[in-house]
Parts: sequence; structure tokens; C-alpha cells
Amino acid sequence: MKKDKKNDAQEEVADLTALQDENRGLFEQLTHKNEDYMVKLNKRLEDADFSNDRRTVLFNDMLKTLVSEQSAGRTARQIYGTVTERYLEMVDGPRLDTKETTGERSEDWKLYVDGGLMLGGMFALVTGLSALFSKSGTASGMGILTLILNFIIGGFVVLAITKNAPIKGQKGSTLRYFLVSVVGMLIWVAVMTLSMLFIPPVINPILPPIANVVIGILAFAGKWYFKRKFNVKGTLF
Repeated sequence: MKKDKKNDAQEEVADLTALQDENRGLFEQLTHKNEDYMVKLNKRLEDADFSNDRRTVLFNDMLKTLVSEQSAGRTARQIYGTVTERYLEMVDGPRLDTKETTGERSEDWKLYVDGGLMLGGMFALVTGLSALFSKSGTASGMGILTLILNFIIGGFVVLAITKNAPIKGQKGSTLRYFLVSVVGMLIWVAVMTLSMLFIPPVINPILPPIANVVIGILAFAGKWYFKRKFNVKGTLF
């Protein structure tokens, strides 16, 4: 019986040694950004007296995932969240917090770009198609400056709406979401309308309808690529 226990202990040590060797090899394959992430996480766990054996086992899974995913451009932060978030999850286990009740959201700049491409592309596409199929033949596409404002303002509007999305169990969140959505859309429409009415055509030349349609399609394609490339989470669509 004692011999069996001794053999089990030896096998466990051998397994940990093999994992440590594998971890060193995987660590050398990390990008600079992912390497920095793992170094900071390891330091946090060391300070919390997280055992070396446990870190070895958990890091093995993480390192394998990082090496596999970084070839697609995904970083440790995109996969595991911030160093602090990953540290707390490893120490305390998964927690029910705001991110879990609302769905994890990416950084504001990602939500802004994604939203601008979506709303801007939608307006450009609708405007272009309306002009193309107008029976009166008087409809036209948007001006260049109006089109630019469309994407810029659209990004801010969608960002505001996204960040005020209802939170389950929180009173008043639905009303706030409704008000922000209405006000945001009104501001967006007002800016588009005023820019078309008051910006002189000489600096805001009208694009042909087909150009608006092409820009709208390219914007939606760009949104799809951006969301996939940067793993954008928590968007409206």
C-alpha cells in the first residue's frame, strides 16, 4: 500500500515537471502583449500565495489557448478579460456580476467603431437605395461631409444606447434606456438633416446614389470583419 502511494507521488511529480517544461516552451511562443499579461497574472497569484503546482496546471491550459488563438489576432485580454478579472476568477471562481447579467462588453472604442459602421452603413444604404428606386427621380444621395458626420455621430449614438442597455433587476434601467435611445436618435437625425440643409454643396458635394449603396455595403462588411477580428462583445447587433 505504501509502495503504491509512493509511486503515485512520483508520477504526480513527473507530470508536474512535464507540464512545467511544456509551459516554458509555450511561454516562448507568446506575443509580447500576451507574455506581459501572463507575467502580471503570475505575479498577482504569487502575491496571493497561489501554489506553484496549481499555477502550473492552470497556466498550461491558458498557454495552450493563447498560442492557438493569437495566430488569429486574439489577445489574452480579449479571451480572459483584464488581469484583475482573470486573477479574481482563478482565486474566487466565476462570480455573478454586472458583466454576467448584462453580457460582457468590449472597450468603448470598439463599441463606438462597431456602432458607427452599423448605423452609418444602414443610413447610407437606405438613402442610396431610396434614391435609386425613387419614382420621382428627384431623390439624391448624401453629401460627402454629411456621410462622414453620419458615421461619426452614429458611433456615439450607438455607444450611448449600448452602455445604457437594461440591467436585469435594476430599477429604472429600462426607462433610461428608452430615453437615451430616443434622444440619441433624434440628435442623429437632426445632425443629418441640418448638415444637408445648411452645409453648402461646394464643400458637401452630393454623391450619386450608387456610391451611397456601395459605401453602405462596405460599412456592413467592415462591421462584420471588425467584430470578428477584435472579438467585439455586448453590441446591439
